[in-house]
Amino acid sequence: MAGYITGSAAVLDGNNAIQTQSYGSASRGGACKSDVIVSDGDIYELEFHDPDILVSISQEAYNMYADELGPDTILIIDPDLVNIDKKNKNTYEITATEIAYKKFKRKIVSNLVLLGYLTAIAGPVSKKAMHESIKQRVPKGTEKMNLDAFEEGYKLGLQDKKKR
Repeated sequence: MAGYITGSAAVLDGNNAIQTQSYGSASRGGACKSDVIVSDGDIYELEFHDPDILVSISQEAYNMYADELGPDTILIIDPDLVNIDKKNKNTYEITATEIAYKKFKRKIVSNLVLLGYLTAIAGPVSKKAMHESIKQRVPKGTEKMNLDAFEEGYKLGLQDKKKR
């Protein structure tokens, strides 16, 4: 869902975007992958290597995709769920699941906390487009909670970015 929201937001921003995903029937909490390519030009590849950003919220997924990290890749993890051997200047941590549960009593909005954080840290798309995409893509009746979760992550991302 996070990849779908991001890809849709990129289009709302006037960019080209491709979003692909792969997951098994037991994906929640396990390895799943969503690639989002955003470009102001034409996109010719459906898959890519050396991503600009990797967001990982499971150890299994991190282990599977960590080899794709380049020296300038921004890595965002939930440290309660992912342990990494070495951090660099582009490693960011947010306890998104804990924040989602404590603030919203719903762990499921942790992906929106992460999207807010990602938007503040890396800005792959505009905050305005993310808001619109969230409103269009989340289940009816949950828009406010999801936008509030996004805003919480965004606020924390701005704070962490300022510290650097």
